[in-house]
Amino acid sequence: MSGHHKVERDATIQDILIMIVTFVVALFAGFYLYLTAFAPQFEELTGQTEEIYEDFVLEGTQYGGDRMGGTAPSFQVLENGTYRYLPYTPEGAVVDAREGTVPRSLLNEVKSGLTEDAVATAASIVTRGDCMSYVDGLDYNYSVTLNGENYTLDTCTTNLKVEGALSITLDKLWNYFATGE
Repeated sequence: MSGHHKVERDATIQDILIMIVTFVVALFAGFYLYLTAFAPQFEELTGQTEEIYEDFVLEGTQYGGDRMGGTAPSFQVLENGTYRYLPYTPEGAVVDAREGTVPRSLLNEVKSGLTEDAVATAASIVTRGDCMSYVDGLDYNYSVTLNGENYTLDTCTTNLKVEGALSITLDKLWNYFATGE
């Protein structure tokens, strides 16, 4: 009987050794793959996004209205004019984001309106009791990155006036995304 017990013990030690060796080999293989495949690819992307994101990024989101549920329309425009636009999506529906390039004339108009002075003024916090979203209208929230500085503009909570020149310029972007013109 004792011989039979020894065989089980040897098998258990052998199983443990196999698991340890397998773990060590997997650890080295994973580290090798990280260094040769993932890290260089990630570094390449990081360099690109840092270069683009420091100078100019504009993100906008609509909110309010009489829509029940769903996802509000939003967009992102980068320095070079490339955009990603997600139209209103009813709850439960799946809509693909549209991507492309904003026409140069429209991009230049938006960029010339988004000066540091104009953005800093529009970003100051205000208290309003007459937000359009309170009465089923639309309000707009923007995140603007200019020369490495981030600003938040909102037609309800900051000094971004709905009828102001900056809002009118930004509305042209919304119209372009909605109609393609």
